[in-house]
Amino acid sequence: MHLDDTKKYILFGTGDYYRRFRHWFIGNNVVAILDNDTKKHGMELDGWPVVSPESITGLEYDAVIILSFYVKEMKKQLVQIGVPENKIYHFFDLHELFLFEKEEELSECREMKGILLLSHDLTLGGPALALYHAALSLKKAGYEVVYASMLDGELRSKLEESSIPVIIDSRLQICTMKELTWTKGFDLIICNTINYNVFLSERDSVIPVIWWLHDSPFFYEGIKEERLSGIDTDNMKLLSVGPVPREAMAKYRPDVTIEDLIYGVSKKV
Repeated sequence: MHLDDTKKYILFGTGDYYRRFRHWFIGNNVVAILDNDTKKHGMELDGWPVVSPESITGLEYDAVIILSFYVKEMKKQLVQIGVPENKIYHFFDLHELFLFEKEEELSECREMKGILLLSHDLTLGGPALALYHAALSLKKAGYEVVYASMLDGELRSKLEESSIPVIIDSRLQICTMKELTWTKGFDLIICNTINYNVFLSERDSVIPVIWWLHDSPFFYEGIKEERLSGIDTDNMKLLSVGPVPREAMAKYRPDVTIEDLIYGVSKKV
């Protein structure tokens, strides 16, 4: 699985989501990184020049990838500069740019079963901590649990101290459930946050799924509406931590019942 090396890419954004997705572009044909911060112009990140968005008019490229949730503003800016809309992608669209080969199985997953909890990262932020406490509760109740994440982080040591197996697979950022065959041995999958919209866009509905939503409407702006409306919710329960995430998803999926699952996180992590 890799980007088409015959094409040239421009990245837009040098913040948190650049750091989260930069590993996919190492060794590929990145022409430049765009950023609106004039203090960064002339710098290099990972060997690529950081330039102003207006500089794109003198560059050759096949795709511009927005690495930010401020996608509406950034897309509008690119279009005003003259970038064709069909060349603008969000990081949630990376699946469309990759060439897929036979998947390499993760050796540590061969005997995995039970309940799989999927987090978008292992930071000590709210959603990951909520899922961590859910894992502790499930384990205490006697279930076999596995905690997997798109990215590594500080929470990993806490999980390991609790004897909860941890899997780090960055392919969870861009692959569908059907493409990641190691996820198919579980009895239940709990997906945390809207970041799993790509993963759930092609799923095996035989395996029950709980999609636990934590996100405000802002985090939906980079997602194609047809992807959300096309997700098969058969054998899937959608839960929300409150009215804000529930109403955000209801705008796109008014056909689905979304129940509340409020969580409590202990003061001592």
